[in-house]
Amino acid sequence: MDRATAFVSATDRAAAGEPDGGSAIRPARPFPLVVLGLLIGAYSTLCGIGGGVFAVPLLHYVYGFPLRTAVANSLVLVAASTVSATLIEGVHPDSALRFDVIATLVAGSLVGSLLGFAIGKRVSTRVLKMIFAVLLVGVAIQLLVDDGTGVFVAGTARHELERWDFAVVAVIGFCAGIVAPLLGIGGGLVAVPALLYLVPGLGFLTARACSMAMSTVTAWQSVWLYRRDGEIHSRASLWLAGGAVIGAAIGIQLVHVEIVARSARVLVAFALVFAAARFAWDLATARNRSRKQQSGR
Repeated sequence: MDRATAFVSATDRAAAGEPDGGSAIRPARPFPLVVLGLLIGAYSTLCGIGGGVFAVPLLHYVYGFPLRTAVANSLVLVAASTVSATLIEGVHPDSALRFDVIATLVAGSLVGSLLGFAIGKRVSTRVLKMIFAVLLVGVAIQLLVDDGTGVFVAGTARHELERWDFAVVAVIGFCAGIVAPLLGIGGGLVAVPALLYLVPGLGFLTARACSMAMSTVTAWQSVWLYRRDGEIHSRASLWLAGGAVIGAAIGIQLVHVEIVARSARVLVAFALVFAAARFAWDLATARNRSRKQQSGR
């Protein structure tokens, strides 16, 4: 890493909501990051749950990034993996992309991401950690409860949508756009289940593919917004993104292999619970530290 990103000053950490005296950003070797990016890209593409769910805790806890910086840089991975996955999905013989749905999702997400970015600049790190803890547990429960059969239901039929359906899709895109820059995810974590429940005629494969295409636009817009503010400055995110491009291509090929998703589902769920527990631990220790400082005055 260059000197500009090797350490985080106490002033920078205070502005980001991190405790003073935090550890420096750890040196990032290319090979482990590429491998981790590959694994994140493959699984997130396979399930459509968003690579930022994994990348943010990785950058924050393993590599010592302040949480806001981890959120910003995780979007580079999301942008790269969704571009790769969407391009491969587009040329796949059984492509599930629906451009009318994608256009509607993107229109809503572009507006939502601007709002999410503005909110993210005003939300404290403590609140972000609380959101992440709840989010990770929710995704883990979904992975454990769902038997995975819905993943393999063909959803490529050209189901006719009514005007009301497109209005619902636009609102889903708006909501997904808000969480993308706020939490460093592509928005698929919101869009996929919302499309399945509110527009069930699409099916999982179409919901996943269209959400992935929307995330391409949303993630790149969020990367641009964060880069404009000087937050995208780490080589670590580029190595992660490089691995995610390869992983996304693998994930597209594995999406119809039932045993792969089912065997990985439980392991990933427990990993998410562990990350959520780590965020909760940070919140608890920060509260105890604050109480001791107040009692010592």
